[in-house]
Amino acid sequence: MKGRLRMGTVIAAGIVCYAVFGQFELSGARAEDNEAFNTLGMSTSLSGLTGLAVIESAHTLQPWKAAVSVAGVYAHSNSSPATNVYQLEGIIGLGLPGRIELAAMAPGIRLDSGGTVTGLGDVQLSGKWRFVDQRGDLWPSAALAVTGTLPTGKKDPVTLPAGQPGMGLRTVEHYGLAIKVIASAELEFTPDQYAIGLYGEGGFFFQDLDQPTEEKNGIYAVGVALPLIMRSDSPLNSPLQFLFEVNGTYKRAADQDYVALTPGLRYVGPVTVTAGFQYTVIQRAPDALGGVVQIGFVF
Repeated sequence: MKGRLRMGTVIAAGIVCYAVFGQFELSGARAEDNEAFNTLGMSTSLSGLTGLAVIESAHTLQPWKAAVSVAGVYAHSNSSPATNVYQLEGIIGLGLPGRIELAAMAPGIRLDSGGTVTGLGDVQLSGKWRFVDQRGDLWPSAALAVTGTLPTGKKDPVTLPAGQPGMGLRTVEHYGLAIKVIASAELEFTPDQYAIGLYGEGGFFFQDLDQPTEEKNGIYAVGVALPLIMRSDSPLNSPLQFLFEVNGTYKRAADQDYVALTPGLRYVGPVTVTAGFQYTVIQRAPDALGGVVQIGFVF
């Protein structure tokens, strides 16, 4: 069942990309020439780097521009015992010369799972380098991203779902590192003047090698941003967007791969507001339901 779901996700992503890139006439907007081009991916993601709610964009903040946001995340699982996670994140990102972006994310967590523990979670530090700009119809922007996870979370006998005994709010014991390649394209269709954003990423995550808490697995995500309100003078600059994202893991330890589906809405104005619902299918464990709300701005 889970293998068919993963394969279906890959096939669906391929069909979408083929339909968009192969069947329509595109205007070929250039990321570096169009300030409005970056609007679809300007807000921070939950990891800290700019993107959608979950997936990151290949675009980077302009040099010395900063993005600040606060995000609330809730997740519920009917595991045994039932688990509820409430997470409040503080996120800041900074653009640097050379198409580089740095970000930091610090979470405060309340975990109810046969007991309650509240405190700081694991801090994440991220960096992104955009090495290719979008060109023409078929050449998306591309970036290399690295995210390090620090073991700052409060330790406690209460354990996150599928975690190690005594880990409490920690997801890593010593360190975690994700390395991935991101591709994104924001495309304007002519003559109807309608624009969409396409996003994809893939890479690897590993933590605590040669330790009891060791993890090694692949990570992937695909997403789309569909403007719901169009501006004839700048189709890529939409104040209201529908987001749909799929992310998951491949060959995670103990057959605990997951696939998360996150539909949502984003309002883009002086303040960017993103809200979404998340449904997660987990191998050998009950499915999880949750939601995301994020508020941020760029200055």
